[in-house]
Amino acid sequence: MGKKERASANRVRLDSGQHRRILLTGLLLGCLAFVPAAVRLYNLMVRDYSYYAELALRNQTRTTPVTADRGTIYDCNMNILAASVNVENIYLDPHELKQSKADIDAIADFLAPLVDKDPQWIREQAADTTKRYKQVGSRVEEDVAGKIRAYINENDISGIHIEPTSRRVYPFGTLAAQVIGFTNNSNEGSEGIEASYDAFLSGKTGKVITTKGNNEMDMPFSYENYLSSQPGCSVVLTLDATVQQCLENQLQTAIARYDVQNGAFGLVMNCKTGAILAMATLGSYDPNHYQEIADPAEKARLEALKDSGDESAYQQALSAARLKQWRNRVLSDGYEPGSTFKVLTMAAALDCGAIDLNTNFYCRGAEQIPGRSQRLHCWRSAGHGAEKTPQALQNSCNIAFAHIALKLGGERFYEYVQRFGVLEKTGIDLAGESKGVFFDKALVTDTDKWGTASLTSGSFGQTFKLTPLQLVRAIASVVNGGELVEPYIVSEVISADGNTVLRQEPTVVRRTIQESTSETMRELIRSVVTEGTAKNANVPGYSIGGKTGTSEKIDVFDENGQRVQDKIVSFVGIAPMEDPEYIVLAALDTPSRSTGIYISGGVMAAPTVGAILSDILPYLGVEKTVLPEDAAREVVIEDYTGLTQKEAEKALKALGLSACFSGSAETVTAQIPAAGSAVPIGSQVLLYLGEEAPDTAVQVPDFSKMNRQQAADAADKAGVYIRCTGNPDADTNVVVTAQDRPAGDSVPRGSTITLQFADIGARD
Repeated sequence: MGKKERASANRVRLDSGQHRRILLTGLLLGCLAFVPAAVRLYNLMVRDYSYYAELALRNQTRTTPVTADRGTIYDCNMNILAASVNVENIYLDPHELKQSKADIDAIADFLAPLVDKDPQWIREQAADTTKRYKQVGSRVEEDVAGKIRAYINENDISGIHIEPTSRRVYPFGTLAAQVIGFTNNSNEGSEGIEASYDAFLSGKTGKVITTKGNNEMDMPFSYENYLSSQPGCSVVLTLDATVQQCLENQLQTAIARYDVQNGAFGLVMNCKTGAILAMATLGSYDPNHYQEIADPAEKARLEALKDSGDESAYQQALSAARLKQWRNRVLSDGYEPGSTFKVLTMAAALDCGAIDLNTNFYCRGAEQIPGRSQRLHCWRSAGHGAEKTPQALQNSCNIAFAHIALKLGGERFYEYVQRFGVLEKTGIDLAGESKGVFFDKALVTDTDKWGTASLTSGSFGQTFKLTPLQLVRAIASVVNGGELVEPYIVSEVISADGNTVLRQEPTVVRRTIQESTSETMRELIRSVVTEGTAKNANVPGYSIGGKTGTSEKIDVFDENGQRVQDKIVSFVGIAPMEDPEYIVLAALDTPSRSTGIYISGGVMAAPTVGAILSDILPYLGVEKTVLPEDAAREVVIEDYTGLTQKEAEKALKALGLSACFSGSAETVTAQIPAAGSAVPIGSQVLLYLGEEAPDTAVQVPDFSKMNRQQAADAADKAGVYIRCTGNPDADTNVVVTAQDRPAGDSVPRGSTITLQFADIGARD
């Protein structure tokens, strides 16, 4: 091959090698260029597929929630305490309004008064075309929604829409408001049962899914999927609306009677099971309008603050006032129990044998107790003198209880406090429960180091706090045989199809004292009402037991930083004492000194609980019995119609009553008062011979501050009978503090007026 040919062959080989290298380089660069795209595609189509698929679905579909019907709340008799009613939300579609060239000014002027909004604000919502859904009315009533529908149809308007929803209503208004709670604007439970059982009550929200196009316009003949909502479960409470009403009525009466400054609280519980029949905090609020301040004085104060122009201070005060009226003090607030705690101290000392019924004490009115730096004073400055264990409780003697605590000792005292549940929450099925504040263990057990001040003060319920519910649960264990039960307020949760989802059963937490000790304590607690400081709680026909309490509020100061000597007066009552079933607490926070009535649990709280028990025991089916002390005061008259004059006179005389006859027939044809009425011994019964009882009216006298004899004389003069409740003593300090019919009322002649007597000089 020639030189020329060889050079040409070399060039061909060179060109071929370069070409291959160029192709390989180009191919490599091309592959590298596609790597990011491949990675991006992998991320979009594999790794992040779910995210982008959901995003695409959201861009192409509109989801409209379908509100679930919230479950109903019932009392134990299936009275509706909370229910949902159908209402409507009103919203505008600015795009539709713009496309249909609707008269926005006319629409705004029409809607504004119906939805309680400013017309200009509605115009602004209608002009906001960045949104397809602008709500202008929330939960309007069906009659209002009907007017809006008629307006839409009459004016052929596109862009005003109405969607169904529900609103919570509370038929009994303020009744048990802190227990039931309320729902917020999102239909979520807030406070009380509504919050604690929200998961059961709320149900499951449904939804409607439809396709949409540009500007979120609905697409004709498009896809639609409907996922139905699931209604919530209903909740049945142990609460009894009638018992609750009685409790609240009597607390409200006490607030007015004693000019109570900071409201009242109380509860009624089944001693044996822990079921709550009633629980109240007054002043209350209406859950139908939960944002409104119910207390007129507080409302006026807030209005004045608002008018001052300090918006920040106003909003803070408004928020605090709302939280205060929503708060359930029975389970959330600790207070100093005072002498009501003595029941627990005595039960502990008797149970462990530190004392017995014959243990002797001596009260001089004041004493320097070993281990205390200050002299201890009894509420009775003159002292109680010599007394045994029963009298120590009847007299509510602080000196005696200080010595009981010393005999009991710090270790055993603290052990029993733990048994009674004072150091723990009760476990009630309501949110917001606290457990109070008790001494550190060392303060009551290490008396060599810390002295006996905490031990002795604790024995009569001072210088610590516990909740009303803790106290009631503990005392219930003292009288029910010694079992500490767990309080509960929901008995059953029922699904929408009627199946029981949850059922509460009584739960015994532990034993606190022996049954024999409980039996002894029942007798002692009963004697406090028959012979001690709680005579004002007496209810004729029922064996009532209980303990009074008067305590100073801890850590309360005035605007000058001085400690305020405000008091909480309370009483815990139990009935019937032969077989205790119901326990009632009533506490009045800061009664006013301006009434002139001595501030004490015995004077104020004991008759309040007596009135509550008088109302609820007959309703709850507790049968009356003729007790020895009742038989000496009043008798129940029988039906004397059909008897001759002599037969009727003889029957009345046997009961300690006299007769006044009218007419000349041989037999009795009518009588005043009617058969079954209870009248005081010595009363005169009107019997008519051949005549009808006259239908005449008389005026009710003002019995206030009268003693028994004065009240009897006034009743006889007016032509009415009186039924005496409360303190049975014939003492100058025992006077009428309440009457069931107001003075000046017109009633038929022979009517019976119930009078509440109380010893206004009683203490503790």
